[in-house]
Amino acid sequence: MTAEQQMQFPFTKQDEILYWADRYTEDQKLKRKRQEEDVIKIKCSVENKGYLTQPNLMEMGRWKDRFTASEIKNISPARIEAVTRDAFRPGDDWDKLEKLTALEGIGESRASVILHLYDNGDYPILDRHALWSLTIDHKKVDYDEKFWKKYVKFCREKADCHGVCMRTLDRALYKFSQSGAATALKTITDDMFFLELKRRGYNISRDNREDTTSVGIIKIG
Repeated sequence: MTAEQQMQFPFTKQDEILYWADRYTEDQKLKRKRQEEDVIKIKCSVENKGYLTQPNLMEMGRWKDRFTASEIKNISPARIEAVTRDAFRPGDDWDKLEKLTALEGIGESRASVILHLYDNGDYPILDRHALWSLTIDHKKVDYDEKFWKKYVKFCREKADCHGVCMRTLDRALYKFSQSGAATALKTITDDMFFLELKRRGYNISRDNREDTTSVGIIKIG
């Protein structure tokens, strides 16, 4: 990623984030919704134990990554426990991600899902849809230490600023990408931007435009 590329936050109010997070939930197919509910339900259990079990990892894989049972069965339960226990201990954000990639078949993206769901540190998911909502092309990004730390910091600050949890923010960014509005950020003027978002169902008023035109930007590089 070059120094000129920027990460642009598409929301200016908590209501906007909640709007898109609600659209995410409402538009989910029943099977997917139940899978997500199942992986979230075990969060307390994982936090109490301090590690993931093999069945936990299978549950997560079915929801997010289509990570097949056969792949996960090739990783011993003892190894899953040891690696995740180590990763969930307090530590450097990059080190935690990298520790999880020691598991066979777990790259940075899948590791970020594990941290997002089960670590107390509030981590975003390295997902192409969420990145697209921030006007970042995932094909042009290296998931390296520099990018991960910038991305984590950016998402934490935005979630904290707008009073939402990281799961809500992730849902909103994911769903926003499907609206096509992220593409509009790159190609249209401010006037056209507001009109396009309204046409696509984005709840924003021109009457209080001065309060809603600022876009959070963070440089990568």
